[in-house]
Amino acid sequence: MTLRIERHDAVARIVLSRPERHNAQNPDMWRNLRAAGAGLAGDESVRVVVLAGDGPSFSSGLDLGELAPDGFLGRMPGLSAEEAMAAIRAAQEAFTWIESAPFPVIAAVHGNALGAGFQLALACDFRIVTEDARLALAEMPRGLVPDLGATSTLPRLIGMERALELILTGRRIDGAEAVRLGLALRCVPAENLEEESMNYARSLAKAPRAALAHAKAATYEPDGARSLRIAAAGQVECVRALLPERG
Repeated sequence: MTLRIERHDAVARIVLSRPERHNAQNPDMWRNLRAAGAGLAGDESVRVVVLAGDGPSFSSGLDLGELAPDGFLGRMPGLSAEEAMAAIRAAQEAFTWIESAPFPVIAAVHGNALGAGFQLALACDFRIVTEDARLALAEMPRGLVPDLGATSTLPRLIGMERALELILTGRRIDGAEAVRLGLALRCVPAENLEEESMNYARSLAKAPRAALAHAKAATYEPDGARSLRIAAAGQVECVRALLPERG
């Protein structure tokens, strides 16, 4: 299994579990991430999710074995354009479910978060990183495009110019710079990462799931009128849960 799910009352942890490979990603991990997201979304008792990595790294990126002739990227030259695009879209779904999840997702990032690993952290709603974390989009120096979400999430977080610089250069940043740039919520010593991320998750989990879900959806909605409608619908649901009906 490429990941495991742990439950701590209203908080769930998705833990990438290929420590011997620095949690390098492959299609099996992407399938499991999609399934984990669907399962947790369907569990009304889950209010917050923490996404973490087992072993020395959060995720070192795409498993280099996927460059072999029978690997994810290695098969691309033999596929039609439509087949190749469909394969990439399926991989992207392991990341895109996070934004639409009815709960906040916190990335607890340590060690390497490179390429697809960095993009997975960027897909989350919050990032808590260690001081010695190493984050970079490693695709462009290898002649590839970061196609798992960074081209969308980075400009929203830090603006077009800084985002394009990180995308085009593949420059590595540490935890402190991630916070300065606005890519991470906070930077902590490595030994405190699990405690800090879980404490933050528990603080968010004090709110009802309906309030968390509607507030998140309204905040991500780019259209102002639709954002207001989502917030209003959420408010109605929350008030009805809080106050008894009056005859």
